[in-house]
Amino acid sequence: MTQTPYHTLDANGIRDLIAGLPDVATRLGGAPAQWRVREVSDGNLNNVFLVGGPAGEVCLKQSLPHVRVDPAWKMPLDRTFFEAAWLRAVLPLVGGLTTECLYFDPGLYVLIVESLSGHTVLRTALMQGADWPGVAPRIGTFIAHAAFGTSLLARPFEEVFTTRRTFAANVALTRITLDLVLDDPYRDHPRNHWHDPILTPIVLDIRSSAATLLAVENLRRRFLSQPQALLHGDLHTGSIMSTADDTRVIDGEFAIYGPIGFDCGMFVGNLVLHYFATPERAARKAALRDIAAFWGSFHEQFMGLWKGNETPPPGTLRPLAYGPAAHVAQHAFMDEVMGDTIGFAGIEIIRRIIGYAHTADFDMIADPKQRAACRAGALAFAYHVLDHLGEFHAINDFLYYLDEQGQVGL
Repeated sequence: MTQTPYHTLDANGIRDLIAGLPDVATRLGGAPAQWRVREVSDGNLNNVFLVGGPAGEVCLKQSLPHVRVDPAWKMPLDRTFFEAAWLRAVLPLVGGLTTECLYFDPGLYVLIVESLSGHTVLRTALMQGADWPGVAPRIGTFIAHAAFGTSLLARPFEEVFTTRRTFAANVALTRITLDLVLDDPYRDHPRNHWHDPILTPIVLDIRSSAATLLAVENLRRRFLSQPQALLHGDLHTGSIMSTADDTRVIDGEFAIYGPIGFDCGMFVGNLVLHYFATPERAARKAALRDIAAFWGSFHEQFMGLWKGNETPPPGTLRPLAYGPAAHVAQHAFMDEVMGDTIGFAGIEIIRRIIGYAHTADFDMIADPKQRAACRAGALAFAYHVLDHLGEFHAINDFLYYLDEQGQVGL
């Protein structure tokens, strides 16, 4: 197929494109004139459409030459390329926990995947009061399999290095992560903003704490210099579509090799934000349960994969972790991931309250004073975690302190 010069697609352009893709057109059924095209863009970066026909539906995403919500912020178009590459890398490892890449157009930067219109964005579902205990352990399973399967524990370094070269080129979105998540919130920057003056003293404490800034700097360094596995790179509750029984991780455009605890911490941090945004005690107990279930699932699945093959492929690092040193090596590695998880969770909470991209969880609280108090509780919690990061030796330490602070805020 001849590569099409880039232009932004409208409904007619989408129909014309899919009409030339027999496999995708067959999924829709009928003639192009019958296909319904509905824009569902709700993220910051891309145009997203659902295209439906008599037989089925697909989801189409197209990169824009700028941030969708800020046209003055120019961006390269290659982010859908990295999402397509991420899907192709992780789908064989995680199966039904993500979506299939049906088509990628390198000229139009269009990605087509299966539709999840019967699912709900996890953040939205949680805000609506859904209690789906199976979701968090499924995310733990997803990260365990995606991380292990793309790491040096499972593959020879030649294969890993080849994959790393692909994702090392994802420079623009990695810069966004570095700036918006790991830098801007800790200094004065015009992209930062927070709603409530009650937060200002906590912000100033964070920015003046040597222990906190050192913890952030160490985590920044680890993010850029510890390519343990292929990360999703933006694994928050808005990047997960779910029902009570089926969960899919989407939007892998920020994919990069990095520390496994980064993805874990992003997810845990968003569960903590939901915890503070739900003042009811029962809902907070459910959030605590979900964090514990997530970590338990991730730990069990990752360790099971590590221990499960006594004859690993030649060239992997696993032979060094067998024999007398196996137990020590494995537990030291998992302790390192756990420490990263807790640290990056604190960083995610802070950036979602005072940085550029906030979370909608707190918008469900009608009373402005209560909403401000809940935000302040989350921010103070994250500040304490980063300021005393070395004191959290297990996920249970993190959960105990979270529960303690949550009861104070009720």
